[in-house]
Amino acid sequence: MTTIDSLTDAAPAARAVDVSELPIPPYRGNTVPSIDYEAHPAYGGMFARATFRERLYALNVFLRTFAFVTIRRIVDYDNMPLLTKEAGFSGLNARTALRYVSMYARIRASRAIGTLTGARRPAALANPALLNKIKSDGIVCLTLAPDEIDQIRSVTNPGFAKLDERRANIPVEKRKFDDNVYWCTRSADPEAFATVENIFRRYGIMEAASAYLGRPAGVKHVNAQINDQDLAFWKRVFPDTQLQDPWGSYLHIDATYGMLKCAIYIHDIGPDGGPFCYIRGSQNAKIGWFEGMVRRTNDFSGFSGRRPDARKKFMALPAFLRKKADFGGDLPDNSSDVARLREGHFAATSNYGNCVLFDGNGMHRGGMVNKGERRCLFILLAEI
Repeated sequence: MTTIDSLTDAAPAARAVDVSELPIPPYRGNTVPSIDYEAHPAYGGMFARATFRERLYALNVFLRTFAFVTIRRIVDYDNMPLLTKEAGFSGLNARTALRYVSMYARIRASRAIGTLTGARRPAALANPALLNKIKSDGIVCLTLAPDEIDQIRSVTNPGFAKLDERRANIPVEKRKFDDNVYWCTRSADPEAFATVENIFRRYGIMEAASAYLGRPAGVKHVNAQINDQDLAFWKRVFPDTQLQDPWGSYLHIDATYGMLKCAIYIHDIGPDGGPFCYIRGSQNAKIGWFEGMVRRTNDFSGFSGRRPDARKKFMALPAFLRKKADFGGDLPDNSSDVARLREGHFAATSNYGNCVLFDGNGMHRGGMVNKGERRCLFILLAEI
């Protein structure tokens, strides 16, 4: 175990960080697994060859979504404020569009000036151990002190209460992903942001994230999330078939760019409690620009879904476009890729820590609760 001191301006509040060696080897692959969909029993093995009209329709949807994803990437949307989550947002109209355009222009101009003047640069690290661990493994488990977890519970309790109320009014079978998430905002939940930021500075997390991303970074989102044993989204992957659920269910890479994420457990989480899981070192897998855009496009378009209609549309795409960011549920258990994934698969239960910092470009999953429920915060660190 290596102990490093946190890097922060608030020296009296600084706390030590333990960077421990993970108990599993790094991922031995150098790419995201490739899947032969023609031979897959739930895809090519189930549907007839797509007609010309079906192929044309699928390609049209793909190209329009690809353009949308490309624009998001060009304008660096993932590192812009989300007005839709702020209090007072009245929907997409001329007023909010003008507000976003003016804000975007102001931010881009400020960043351009900062780049030219040298003000827009990543944080300098006195000790690179934490940064190097993220670079090598893609994931670091830290342990926040009990008083810090108590502070986080206190400032996020209102958000969890609102989330409990929302979930109580939605039948389990009708809950969507966002129904299990409460988005804190700086306008409505300023204490949640301030508390997380202060704690992260004590451990040098902010500086490490900035250095890793190569740009100034701060806390962009603080999201309360609840998963329970009734929300079995990773089971019955192909509900219209008799196929067994694959081991790789819900393994995915994120559809976002230019950020690090952090999961904070506000209670102990064991193997059956839906711990965050990561394929150690998989963030270093080679994913070209085009491949990454294709995978994210299929997720945005809905072609990554596994209902029969979504799978049929996905199979209508040309073979070279049949790639997903949410790929794990399609991996047959007898694939050689699964053996490598299992070897590098790390479940970050509470005995490894209560704060998990990770790069979402690596292969990961979480919230797969077999018993009870999981309550945690997801923090997004990006340029703000």
